[in-house]
Amino acid sequence: MDKVKKADWKIRFAVVMIIIAFIFFASRMLYLGDSEEVVSYLWKQIGFIPVNILLVAFLIDGIISKKEHEAILEKVDMIMGTFFTKLGNDLVHMISTASVNTVSTHALKNIRDWDDKDYENKLKEFKEHPVEFDTALKGEERAKFLNEIQDILSENRDFIINLINNPNLLKKGEFSGLMIALLHLDEELARRGDLNNVSDTDFAHLKGDIARVYSHLIYEWIYYLRYLNKFYPYMISLAIRTNPFDCDADVHINE
Repeated sequence: MDKVKKADWKIRFAVVMIIIAFIFFASRMLYLGDSEEVVSYLWKQIGFIPVNILLVAFLIDGIISKKEHEAILEKVDMIMGTFFTKLGNDLVHMISTASVNTVSTHALKNIRDWDDKDYENKLKEFKEHPVEFDTALKGEERAKFLNEIQDILSENRDFIINLINNPNLLKKGEFSGLMIALLHLDEELARRGDLNNVSDTDFAHLKGDIARVYSHLIYEWIYYLRYLNKFYPYMISLAIRTNPFDCDADVHINE
C-alpha cells in the first residue's frame, strides 16, 4: 500500500510539472509568436537528454561502485579483527617468541608513537622485504612449539575455511593469502601425527611454511593496527599493551 501511494504521488507530481511547462511554452508562443524558436529550443533539449542520462548514469555508477568497494573493505577489516582475536594474536606471539631473527621486527616495538604515515611505510617495507623466520628450538621445546601451533590451527580450522569461502576476501588478496598459508601449515602438521620426534631436515621444511605464515601475519597485523588507529583509536590501546614485539609490554594500565 505504501509503495502504491508513493507511485501515485510521483505520477501526480510529474503530471503537474509537465502541465506547468506546457503553460509556460504555450503562453510564450501566444504572447511573443516565436513558436519556431520554442520548438527549436525543445528539440535541442530533447537531443541532449540521452547525453545527460549517459553522463549521470556513469557518474552514479562510479560513485555506487566506490561506495560498495569501501563497504566490502570495511567488512574485511572487521573480519580481520575477529581473526586476530580468535587466533592471529596468539600465533604472532608464539612465532615471534620462538624466532631468533628479530632485526626486521625490532621497529615494531615502538608502535605506540606511530602515525598513519609510519604504518604505510612499514606496510610497504614488509611487502617488499618479507619477514624472515628462524629458530634454534630443539628437543622438547621444538615439540612444544609445533604442538601449540597445531592445536590452535586445528581448533580454528572451520573458522579459517569459512573465511576463505567468504567472497569479500577476494577483494583483499593479502589476507586470503594468509588463510591459504595457514591451511597449508595446518595440513603439514596434521599429516605428521606425532610432532615430538621431528627430524632437523623435516623441521627445516616446516620452518619454511611457518615463515610464510609469519610474514603474512606481520603484514596483516600492521594493516589491522593501522585500521584501528584510523577508525577505532580506543581499541588500539589493548594491541599496544599486548604488543608481542615489546618485551616490556603490559596489559595492565599503570600510568
